[in-house]
Amino acid sequence: MNTSPLAALALVAALSTSTLAHGDELKTPAERDADRPTYLDFPSERPPPLESLRLRPPLIEEEYQRKKEHNYFTGLPLANSDPNTGFGFGARVYYFRNGDRSDPRFAYTPYLHRIFLQAFFSTQGLQFHWLDYDAPAFQSSSYRLRASAILARNTSENYFHRDGRSLKALTFTGAGRTFERAPDMDEALAKVGPDGKTRALYNKLDLMRPQLAFSLEKSLWGGLLRPFVGLGFSQNMIRDYTGKMVRAIDPITGEETRAPMAPTRFREDCDAGKIVGCSGGWENYLRLAVVLDTRDFEPDPNNGIMAEISGELGTRALGSQYEFARVLGVVRGYWSPLQHYADLVLAGRALYQVQTQGTPFFSMNVFPFSEDFRLGLGGVRTLRGYRQDRFVGHVMALTNLEVRWTIGHFPTLNQDFAFIVVPFVDLGRTFERVSQTSFAEWKQGQGAALRIAWNQATLIMVDYGVSSEDTGLYINFNHIF
Repeated sequence: MNTSPLAALALVAALSTSTLAHGDELKTPAERDADRPTYLDFPSERPPPLESLRLRPPLIEEEYQRKKEHNYFTGLPLANSDPNTGFGFGARVYYFRNGDRSDPRFAYTPYLHRIFLQAFFSTQGLQFHWLDYDAPAFQSSSYRLRASAILARNTSENYFHRDGRSLKALTFTGAGRTFERAPDMDEALAKVGPDGKTRALYNKLDLMRPQLAFSLEKSLWGGLLRPFVGLGFSQNMIRDYTGKMVRAIDPITGEETRAPMAPTRFREDCDAGKIVGCSGGWENYLRLAVVLDTRDFEPDPNNGIMAEISGELGTRALGSQYEFARVLGVVRGYWSPLQHYADLVLAGRALYQVQTQGTPFFSMNVFPFSEDFRLGLGGVRTLRGYRQDRFVGHVMALTNLEVRWTIGHFPTLNQDFAFIVVPFVDLGRTFERVSQTSFAEWKQGQGAALRIAWNQATLIMVDYGVSSEDTGLYINFNHIF
């Protein structure tokens, strides 16, 4: 499959406007408000919404009737498979408080309160422990409150250069050639070289990153517009493998042995002064954003758009050791073209991010979405089929296209399960400067997924992605956008 980035972006733009009625772009805001569905347009007895949510699209009748009342838990043992982290094991437990149908927030928010707790370990050295809280209309006010605490450590954190160098073909110092496939490069890296050293961990480093984040959103324009302010604090501890005794393969016998590690790609770039942040330290920031959101149901939208501009400012005023700025612009669109015949949703996302030269390398992979951050390009949430963080730079662009077809609902033991089949295409690339931005040489991944919606708000994903370099099977939670 060969998809033009320009065509993909055009489709995202079309999805972003397809939920408007014909000629709606010519109407005044008052005329659009008058045409917008309200609780009076649905047959069930719904209380009027809060004033702060009066323009938010309510749940369609079928979803409204299916939504559970009061409090409930969902949770699963995590059995994760990811080519970047190996096999993972752990658990995530969700607590939801939905209230009842007499609550004016019931039909307009995914839940009143949501808390989840996760503990996770993988066979390739990833730990990701997470406590998260979200209240979309806190205490029936016009404010949304979010808070999270994360303890993350990855002893196999990927590092593939930064900017244009990350776009180059796979190779390593002393290889004498390039590799079309990532597994082929892994095999070559693992062998002990003529100098008695190995490069088995050439693309790896050990990164520990405990984080705290808080944010507050204000609902304006009847719930469609949300300005956002937040704070983030993280301590970054880095361990380089250069000179360490690591596992390797004897090139003659093919048996496992141990050998000293040659300089890693990370060490080479640090010694050459090509990146900022080699010693780690505190990265604290102020986040500001504005979000336009017309989605009908956040966890699994059928129609609507979400557009946001988000910025982060790392500053010594908050105790940060790094001063930097990043700005992210992103639009997501959802459209159900056959709403009366099939539960089919066309979903698209396009983003563009710019960062200053002072951004530390260990956070250049962060996309600061207002809902929660994403890492990439490469991996389960951005460019499937490529290694996690395969492409990272000061300027990054990404487009994702998915067709989400719900093939059936299966009520079981007072729980509702829905199965969703999802073919997808991902495109992205990095640039060193804004002036270099073009639609040439974008990297592409494609594949298919099975998603399971559990009581609507919990999404379990099984995605399989393929790229020119690699493949990936990803088992995780939630749609990628």
